[in-house]
Amino acid sequence: MITRIVLPLVAVLGVLLAVQSVLPYEMSLKSGKPVFKSKSPPVSTPLQQPPEQPSRFRESIHGMGLVESQRENIPIGTSAPGLVTEVYVDGRPEYQPPHKRVGDRVKKGEPLFSIDDRELKAELQSRSAALLAAEAQLGRLERMPRAEDVPPAEAAVEEAQAKLLDAEAAFNRDSQLFQRKMLAASDYDRDRYSVQAAKAALARSEADLAKLKAGAWKEDIAVQRAAVVEARSQVESVKIMLDRLVVRAPVDGEVLQVNVRPGQLATLSWKEPMVVLGEVKRLHVRVDVDENDLFRFREGAPAVATLKGQVKPEFPLEFFRIEPYVIPKKSLTGDNSERVDTRVLQVLYILPDNPPARVYVGQQMDVFLDVGGS
Repeated sequence: MITRIVLPLVAVLGVLLAVQSVLPYEMSLKSGKPVFKSKSPPVSTPLQQPPEQPSRFRESIHGMGLVESQRENIPIGTSAPGLVTEVYVDGRPEYQPPHKRVGDRVKKGEPLFSIDDRELKAELQSRSAALLAAEAQLGRLERMPRAEDVPPAEAAVEEAQAKLLDAEAAFNRDSQLFQRKMLAASDYDRDRYSVQAAKAALARSEADLAKLKAGAWKEDIAVQRAAVVEARSQVESVKIMLDRLVVRAPVDGEVLQVNVRPGQLATLSWKEPMVVLGEVKRLHVRVDVDENDLFRFREGAPAVATLKGQVKPEFPLEFFRIEPYVIPKKSLTGDNSERVDTRVLQVLYILPDNPPARVYVGQQMDVFLDVGGS
């Protein structure tokens, strides 16, 4: 009996409690009856207030801006891989002048860091020795003949002349004897051929003397000159490679960041630049304009920037230029809700020379572009 009565009552009570927890009610002040209201989640307070449009603009486009140097930030790497032996710009306090630190200015051509050059220095010595040998060979050809080589050649000519005279004298005597039939024909022929051989020997010695006095063949000199040019170019090539091992500043600017240390292996592919330079005397703001707002955007539109998450102070911006190529948006906040499939148009504005607050290169700003007239 108790079970048949108590269990249904407990069940009804449980249902009522469940309904009360899902649909809370309040007592009406007029009727005194309960009025059920739908349950709504409490309003959450945002961690950071969304940017507010400046009062000077009736309608504006909001874009995220990134502060950069006047010449844009210049990431510097190395054109030749190798072991870093010296860093001439560094942020560590133990580095003293002439080493520069982060924040110091460098001039164009000033060294930033250097790569191990021992192997190339050895190759330079080898190439330089080959160049000296090629130049010496060219000088030998150009100065031919040597003064010491001419007298032996002239003596050989005189010797050939004497042998010819001796052979002719012997042939003349034998000719008279042969005509009187007092000499065998074989002896006559031998003396006759001896004269011809002496004449040929004299002609050869005279030709050798003329060749010696004429000097080296011009084509041989041309070939050797080309060899000298080739050897010199190889030396210059090694010198250029040695010079490239010292990474220098491409322009005047300020050292913004240093990510290289002595002993580090410098490679051609790097995730972050080894040194970052920039001209910070005047700063720019690179603004990403969403492609969905491009139909409202107009070139040269006035703009105002504020520090990210702040309402004041306002930075009046001066239009600089547009980069007329729409690119995929880069994730800046790291928030999971941020869209990364959006494409943006990048517009550059100039920050005032005397800003109301200090800003740094790489800092984010909220930028508002006027599209409705101020």
